[in-house]
Amino acid sequence: MNNTSHDTNVLLRLADTKLVLGNVCIATVFNGRSLGDFATLLAIAGTSLGATRALYRLLEAAGEEFNWLERGRSAAQIASADILDAAPESWADLMATIFLTEAATTAAADQLQRSANRLLANQTRMISRDGAFHMAYCLGWLKTLAEYDLDSVTSAVSTRLPLATLWVEQCTVEAKKEFLSSIEPILIFDNQHLAKENVPADWDEKLGRAGPLPASLWEIVRFKDVELAR
Repeated sequence: MNNTSHDTNVLLRLADTKLVLGNVCIATVFNGRSLGDFATLLAIAGTSLGATRALYRLLEAAGEEFNWLERGRSAAQIASADILDAAPESWADLMATIFLTEAATTAAADQLQRSANRLLANQTRMISRDGAFHMAYCLGWLKTLAEYDLDSVTSAVSTRLPLATLWVEQCTVEAKKEFLSSIEPILIFDNQHLAKENVPADWDEKLGRAGPLPASLWEIVRFKDVELAR
């Protein structure tokens, strides 16, 4: 991989997190409770994967190799947020995971919207717009679930929130403030009181994570048939 600027590293982390989020939504869509859930999860998947492709093209313009970005890397080279590493254990956990991932990626996208690059600014503005819709959907579900299964919601939020917060620590001060503001509606479900995850010893600053993607997640995410991309 070429040497990159700080903003390009943020762009890669954002793109790869959207890549994994899209694939997680595809893998979990059959857990939907209604036709609306199926449609929304597939919409989140579609916009996430579309954003990934667009951001990879912007990275290509910055000097990266597109084929390498999209299908030439190993599990140890994917720069996705580790909030997505562990499979959701329940519908509440899936909703909390999507909500917090969208909040974190929206914060990063808002940071990049200040770029002088018009294409980057426009693309990240669309990511922020879509993220707000996805978060509203997940928040509605979390509030509904909390009415009869509060423990499940509280457990999911308290487990996933420190991971999202650690990922956002790499962003600017303004982006971190925006993240905290956007997650305020679910803090009532956080029994850890915004506890922060300790930075792992093998934390990679460029990738924004520690260690490779878990094998089970990599099997879902990896590009399986190069011939289809020709």
